[in-house]
Formats: sequence, structure tokens, C-alpha cells
Amino acid sequence: MLLRNTLLYLPAQIAGPLAQLVAMIVWTHVVDEPTLGVITLVTATHELLQIAFLAWWSQYALRFFGRYQEQGDAARFYRTENTVLLASVIIQSIAVVAILLLVIAPDAASGLVAATISYVITRTLNLYIGERARIRHQIGIYSIQQVMGPAAGFVIGLILIKLIGRSAEWPLAGYALAQLAAAIIVLPRIGYGRGFWPLDREIVDHALRYGVPLIIGGALGWIGLNASRFVVNEMLGVAAAGLFAVGYGLGQRAATFAAMLVTAAAFPLAVKSMELNGSKVAMRQLADNSALLIAVLAPSITGIFMLRAEIVHLLIAVPFQKVTLAILPLSVLAGSIRSLRAHFVDQTFLLHNRTGLLAVVATIDAAVTVVLSFAFVHTWGLTGAAGATVVSALAAAAASFAIGFSKFGLTLPLDHLAPVAIATSGMAALLNILPEAPSLMFLAAHIAAGAAMYIATLALFYAPSLFRIWRVHQQHSES
Repeated sequence: MLLRNTLLYLPAQIAGPLAQLVAMIVWTHVVDEPTLGVITLVTATHELLQIAFLAWWSQYALRFFGRYQEQGDAARFYRTENTVLLASVIIQSIAVVAILLLVIAPDAASGLVAATISYVITRTLNLYIGERARIRHQIGIYSIQQVMGPAAGFVIGLILIKLIGRSAEWPLAGYALAQLAAAIIVLPRIGYGRGFWPLDREIVDHALRYGVPLIIGGALGWIGLNASRFVVNEMLGVAAAGLFAVGYGLGQRAATFAAMLVTAAAFPLAVKSMELNGSKVAMRQLADNSALLIAVLAPSITGIFMLRAEIVHLLIAVPFQKVTLAILPLSVLAGSIRSLRAHFVDQTFLLHNRTGLLAVVATIDAAVTVVLSFAFVHTWGLTGAAGATVVSALAAAAASFAIGFSKFGLTLPLDHLAPVAIATSGMAALLNILPEAPSLMFLAAHIAAGAAMYIATLALFYAPSLFRIWRVHQQHSES
């Protein structure tokens, strides 16, 4: 079931994050450092607002909406959902304008303000519709929300930049237009209500008890992920924030991209296991999920590290290359550690309704990031900011793993770790002997060669299991 659902979600999991990676690379060639700094700080700010004012409800819906459907109470949920969404987009719009004018771009013109508000509202709708689609296994709807905003929005933004100008509002406006279209397209196909009243107090109370620790933990997690950006902006200026954003953003997005290849289908299966069979079965499901996650993250981190020079020299504009080359390996390492924690151990706390433990882990992440970012930026500049995120990610992951293993009986997929390590080592050895790629075609060939080595080595370990699965499938087909 995990493998089947993962394959069904895979196109969306590839296309959306890949578009974001491509956009980050292309922006270095078409906008200057201050403009890129504004774009990345606005999108990072929305991530915080989404956590504070809607993610708590999204997580509650992902965990409990199925119960309301089964009990015939969907109408109660829909009314409350509408009210929460309306309040959320209003509050987020006001807050993002305040942060834009006070922190990011005090001289922002009305066009940038309008584009920022539009981006925030439409992005909020896309993210929430995608989560609701995961609950109901509406993979087509989820795919539209994941792909259309990042891909079509990037193209529209690029066209607007070419036709009108290189200011920050045009990429944001492009994303907003595509995100609005994505929401409108799927609206007839998703279950929703038309009313806002009466608000169901029982649902709200339950959601707040479940979600308030998620707000705290999510906000602290955002600080751990993004504080370094704002510290750089404060200490070194918005142009430095733009330089930092490329290497840091590429590393984080690459790690997220790798993780999301296999995580969209994973947590709903763990929720189902928890509801039907209890904690022990759910913990086994999480361990199975993590095996697939590690099998994707390990070669991704290693491949980016081994190919970092050719990736940067071939893809990134010259003014950004030196800083990106220094930051990229640190950023992808920090992003991978956080992805493993978020999509494996932290899900233990969600399944057991112990969301307060997420806040404990996130506090460690945030505190270490803030303290070390100021100290490391002062000492090592932009590379120090990236290094601070690695140390904070390690500290938070160590705490999360300790709690998950000791309190909830979580285990590592030990049987799968050795094959993954050996296959990754073989891939690294091959990439190490290849010369630096002189062109994108050679870079693609190096990536393909590394991937082929990794897959072939894993296949040797798992050939007996794959053959048994094939035999069972053939027997079922014949009968």
C-alpha cells in the first residue's frame, strides 16, 4: 500500500518542488540580489503566518476529518472550516503587510503590497486544499495544488519580469495568478460547505487543544529554519540576504524535494494504522515509511555534495556562485536532518496526540539557531549562518529521536540501513572518479550514472524480495 500510494503521488511530488528548484536557479539570472532577497523573505514570512494561523487546523483536519465523514457530521466540519479559513486569510494579509513595511521593504510601493497580499491568500488556499485532498486520497486534486502554483506561477512571473520589469512584485503576482487558477479549477470536485454559521464550538475546542502546541512548535520550527535569513538581513543587509538565499534555499528545497517523493502517502497510512490497529502497528508503519525516506535522502545528500562544484558552476549566475558553493552542502545536510525528523520521528507525537512534545523539540531548534546564527555570522559570515542551521538541526533531531525511542517504542529500520549505506558509498565512489562536468549534458549524465549505480546496488540486495512479490502478483493474475 505504501509503495502503491507513493507511486501515485510521485508526479506531483516531483513536478512541484522541481519547479521551485528551477525557479531559484533562474531568478539568479534575471533579478538582482536585493530583489531576490525580498522575494525569499516574503515567502518565508508567509510560511510563518501559515504555521501560526492555519497549519494547526490543517493538521487537525488531516488527523480527524475522516471521523466526521464516517459519522455523517461533515456539514458541521465544513461550516467551521469556512470560518477558520476566512479568519486566517484576513489575519495573514494584515500581518504580512505589517512585516513587509516594517522589516523587509519599508519603501515598498502599492504594487508590491498588493502582490504580496494576493500571494499569501492564494498560497494559503492551495496548501489547505492540498492537505484536504490527501485526507480523502484525491490524488488528482492534490497534484494540481502541488504543481500548478510553483510551475505555472514561475512561468507567469518570468513573463511579467520580461514584459514589465525586474521588481519583486511580478514574480509574486505570477505565483498568485497560478495559485488562484489552481484553487478555482478543483473547487467543484472537493467537498465543502457554503455556510459560516453556526460555528461548532466542540470542533473548535478539540482543534485548539490538538493544534495550539502545533502553532507553538511550528512557529519555533520556522525560527529554526528561517532565523538565519533574517539574521543575515539584519547584520549584513538585504543584498547579502539575497546571496545567502540561493545556496540556502537550494539546499533546503533539494532536501524537501527528496523527502516529498515518498512522504505524501506515508502519514495517512500511519494514521489509518493507528485508528484501526493501535500504537504498535502504527509504529511499525512509521519505521517502514522511514526506510523509504532514508533510501531517498541518503543518495540525495551524497550526490549533491559530490557534484556541488559542477551544479553551482553550470546552473548559478556568476555573482552568486562563490557563496552558493560554500553554503549548499551545509544547507542540504541541515534540510535532510530536518526532513528525517519531521517525516519520521515527529509524526510519532502527532499519532499519539502528544503535540506538546513537538514544541519542546522545536524550542531546541529555534534557540540554538538564533544564538548560533548571530555568533557564527559575526565570525564566519554567510557560511557561518548555514553552519548554525546544521548544528541546530542535529540538536533538535537528537532530542526528537531520544523521546520517540524511549517513550513510544519507535524503532529504526535496521535491516534496510546497511544496503542503503553500501549503495550510497558505491555511488559516491563512482562520482568521485568522474571529472567535473563541462556542460549540462555531462552533468545530467553524471547524475544518471550515480543513480544507476545506486539503484543497481540496491537491486542486488532486494532481488529475492522483488522476485517473490513478482511471483505472487503473477499467481494472482493467473487465478
